[in-house]
Amino acid sequence: MIKHLIFQIYAPLTSWGEPAVGEVRHSNIIPSRSAVLGFLAAALGIRRNDECIDVFNQHYHVAVRPFVDKSRWFSDFHTVQMPKANKKEVFYTRFDEIRRNPQDLETLLTKREYYNDVYYQIVITETKGAPYSVEQIKQALLTPVFHLYVGRKNSPLSLPLAPVIYEGLLSDAFVFANEHYHQYHQLDPVLKYLVDSDANEYYWDHADQETHFDVMKIQLRQDQPINRKRWQFINRQQYTGHLKRSE
Repeated sequence: MIKHLIFQIYAPLTSWGEPAVGEVRHSNIIPSRSAVLGFLAAALGIRRNDECIDVFNQHYHVAVRPFVDKSRWFSDFHTVQMPKANKKEVFYTRFDEIRRNPQDLETLLTKREYYNDVYYQIVITETKGAPYSVEQIKQALLTPVFHLYVGRKNSPLSLPLAPVIYEGLLSDAFVFANEHYHQYHQLDPVLKYLVDSDANEYYWDHADQETHFDVMKIQLRQDQPINRKRWQFINRQQYTGHLKRSE
C-alpha cells in the first residue's frame, strides 16, 4: 500500500507567493509546490545552499485541501529603498545596491497580499528514490530543525502540525484526514468552527486520480524548483476537483 504523510497547517495570516515583478506581491489561496517542499526541507534541516536540496525537490507528491469558507483576503503596504535607475551601474547584491549610492536612494511603496483564517490539510506522498521517507519527515515536523512559518516570516504557525502516516489511496487519505482532525479539534470551538466549514475542493499533482476524483480543472503552475541557487522553476500540472464519494 502507498504511504502518505498527513499534517495540518493553520496560521492567522498566510501568504503563498505567486511569480511577481514590481511593487505587488500576490498570494494564492493554496501553497505552491515549492513552498511546501521548502517547508519540509526547513523541518529536516536542509539549508537553501545545500547541494542535496535540488534532489529533494524532485521527489514527493503534494496534495492540499484548503478550508477557505471562513477566510478573508486583505493587503498591506511596505516601503522599500532602491537607487535611482542608472543603466551604467551593475549591482550584484541587494546590499551592494543600497550602500553604493546612499544619497540616491528613493522610497518605493509595495503591496503584499494575505489570507487570514485558512486551515489546510496536506498530504505528502513519497516517490521512488526519495531521499527521506515519510516517517523521517513526520519526525522532522514534530521536532523541526529550523523555524517554520507560513509563506512569510511574519506568519508563524498557530497550531501543532500533528502529522500522521496513512496507508492507502490518496482519496482515502483525505477522508481519513477529515475524520482524524475533526476528532482532534472536537473540544476546541474555534478550530471546530473552521474544520466544520465547507471544503469541497482538492488540489493534487498525482497523475491518474480520475477514478477517485472528479477533475474540474487542470492548470500549469510554475512552482517546480529545478535549481535552488539560480532560483529556476519549471511548470507542472496541478489538478483541482472533488472527491467522487461523499464524506
